[in-house]
Parts: sequence; structure tokens; C-alpha cells
Amino acid sequence: MIFEWLKGLFARSDEAWARQLNRDAPLIVEHAERMFKPPRLAEVTAAFAEHLARAHQMFGQASIDLRRAEDEYRKLHREARRRNAQTDLTAMTLVIIHLRSERIGVAAAPARAVIDQFAARWGPEEAARWEEEQKALLAEIEKEEGR
Repeated sequence: MIFEWLKGLFARSDEAWARQLNRDAPLIVEHAERMFKPPRLAEVTAAFAEHLARAHQMFGQASIDLRRAEDEYRKLHREARRRNAQTDLTAMTLVIIHLRSERIGVAAAPARAVIDQFAARWGPEEAARWEEEQKALLAEIEKEEGR
């Protein structure tokens, strides 16, 4: 009984977690968009989508399953941090936020929405379009220098 009371005293409520996730998700997305060029953003979103699908497939979508998946992805996050693999680190961060927000539910839906919009915005098509624009710009610069 005392243990449960202490656990409740120090445990973070789902509402607090939802507020934290809803604040953190836009910051992580903004940081990624400032840090990476579109081809790298496409890599981040591809890794995010792959790992999120893997987590759902391997662990399931019940609350306890999402918690186990989150624990597994925290380990992968630590490994990415040790390797200083920034794209993997960002993808793992987004997966962890997404999994926790799924577990919390409606209160953390804005965090999921931000991440899902980010993934939709920076798919492989956007990276290919950006690369074409860069090539056209480079060709235009070379043309002007050749005059």
C-alpha cells in the first residue's frame, strides 16, 4: 500500500506526458528540418516509418506492447547516440515519441499529428524534387559563369 502511494507520488501522469510530448514533437521536427537537407530528411522519415511498422508488427498495439516497444527503441536510441548517427538518432526519437503518444491516446494526438505530417512532407519524392532543383540551379550557375 505504501509502495503504491509512493509510486503514485513520483509517477508522471499521462496528462503530463501528453503535454511534454506535444511540446517536444514540434521541436524535434523543427530541429531536424534545420539540421538536415531534404535527402537526409527523406532518410529520417524512411527509417522512422520502417521502425514504427516494425515495432507494431513485432510488439503489437496494446498498451503493454507499446511500452515494451518503447523500451526496445530506447536501447536503439542509445546505440545511435553512441555511434553519433544523427539520422538514426532523430528517427528513433520520433519513433519513441510516436509510440508513447499512441499509448497515452487522444491527449497526445497532436504529437503524433506533427510527426505524421513531417513524415508525409519529407518522403522520397520531396528529396528527388529537391535534388532536381539543385541540379537545375547548378546548371544555371555554370551557364552564367561560362558567359
